[in-house]
Amino acid sequence: MLKLYAMPGVAQACLELQDRFELDVPLFLALLHGAGRGYRIDSETIRALDKACGKWRAEVVRPLRAVRVQLKANPWKENHEPVVAFREKIKALELEAEKLEVSVLEKAIIALARTENHVDKPARIAAVAHMVLSHFAADNLTGELPQASLIVDAVRSLLRR
Repeated sequence: MLKLYAMPGVAQACLELQDRFELDVPLFLALLHGAGRGYRIDSETIRALDKACGKWRAEVVRPLRAVRVQLKANPWKENHEPVVAFREKIKALELEAEKLEVSVLEKAIIALARTENHVDKPARIAAVAHMVLSHFAADNLTGELPQASLIVDAVRSLLRR
């Protein structure tokens, strides 16, 4: 997943979807990766894994993110070197919290059944992306999302290697 996130445009696309739909990026990427590896992922799986991560996200990841964003939002804080260093520590903690979430998700996805149908990987990845985005966006998902297409293409590319 770190390789995926480091691919051109993926981080920015993930952050845009996170801001727009409150998307859980680690969950999104883990599910796309799982779909590409042939694990059966459906709406119920997405709901269950989101529920399993929800408390962690709400009580740990989002509060860390809120502090980091607040520290960056005010110019006087941005220009004070100790605050900048402190914000970087918060950012590292936020990333560590997301890595812990990913490790839990990885185990949960590996425990899923493999898909029995022979739908091609690109279609399966795109379908899971749409289901995850629909889950987080509720009624606000309309039209094609270029960010999602970019991420799906990156997952496909990574899995071909």
